[in-house]
Amino acid sequence: MSQEIKGQGIQSLEIGLAILKQIAAAKRPLTITQLAEICDMPKSKLHHYLTSFCRSGFLKKGEDLRYALGSELVLLGLGAVEAMDINEAAVPYMKAINDAVHETVYLSLWGMNGPFFVRCIESKRAISIGIRVGSQVGVTKSSSGKVFAAFMRNEETENLIKRELEEDRMDADAFKKEIREIKENGYARSDSAVAPGIVGLSCPVFNRSGEIIAAITILALSGTMDASETAEAVRSLQENCLKLSKEIGYNG
Repeated sequence: MSQEIKGQGIQSLEIGLAILKQIAAAKRPLTITQLAEICDMPKSKLHHYLTSFCRSGFLKKGEDLRYALGSELVLLGLGAVEAMDINEAAVPYMKAINDAVHETVYLSLWGMNGPFFVRCIESKRAISIGIRVGSQVGVTKSSSGKVFAAFMRNEETENLIKRELEEDRMDADAFKKEIREIKENGYARSDSAVAPGIVGLSCPVFNRSGEIIAAITILALSGTMDASETAEAVRSLQENCLKLSKEIGYNG
């Protein structure tokens, strides 16, 4: 979520950036005629902007006289994404989920031995969940672990999954079925996995390459949160994880 900027700006610059956004949104090269219609701007005025953007490398003009995003603009965008700290970028979306469901919300990243919580926004309820930042959770039982198992490359998770399934004597076929359902539904649920009497809901956060880089998890005491498929908790979780993913470059 970007902060609103107040004050006087440079109108011509804002017009130019709006043109770039239209070209990016089209996802295909456009002629000056098409752009003039989309931007509601005379071709003579539009031509000045396009010429400057092509000179700077922000746009490129093909032999068919169509305009597309240039390499300099692409590199600028990639630099912005790489500079973004997921730990900080996730905060406003975690707060939005917290405000919607009034439960504790965690951000988890993948570590050598599975996911671990790196940030927490506490519920305002009198009883605390008691799960601290830095806590590591299992892959096969926790909702965050199952999200990583579903969306991360198999070679990064298979050894941990195999070990946990054997140690806990879990049915491998049943776990594979659950993972397929998580992929279809886009979120995972757990019951008493992180701690007794704690229900968890988790959703993936993707980067520009479509890879999972984090998970956002809601943890609540059993009986205090509706965790059904149509619940507000699921809707808010999925909606905000998608918004966060798109902010860091995901285009799925």
